[in-house]
Amino acid sequence: MNVQKLTHEVRLQQWEKIVTECRNSGKTITAWCAENNINTKTYYHWQKLVCQATCQELSLVKEPKPQTVIDMVDNSPIFAELSMPDSRANKLAVAFKYNDVQINIYCGADAATVEAAMAAIRDLC
Repeated sequence: MNVQKLTHEVRLQQWEKIVTECRNSGKTITAWCAENNINTKTYYHWQKLVCQATCQELSLVKEPKPQTVIDMVDNSPIFAELSMPDSRANKLAVAFKYNDVQINIYCGADAATVEAAMAAIRDLC
């Protein structure tokens, strides 16, 4: 590491302490800088450099990928039941025709539908 980089790193550490102290003081940056004889433009410049360095350090730290439920289980295949639309649903099962009235019951119709159709047929006859 060259002397310039080393000097910058030392100053960065010093300013990190200064920025932390200012932020923890509970005072505005302007008031704190005035009390500590620090130019506010200089403070903001170093605050920016400290934040950039912190962000750069954080980007270099690789956090472990959080495990999902699938990661925790062995790598065997996982099966899930999928409900497919019944291809018979649109097929006509029974058709009743009496005079001008026609009643159609399709495959997959529930019991209530069939009962209602049968009651309608009884009323017709």
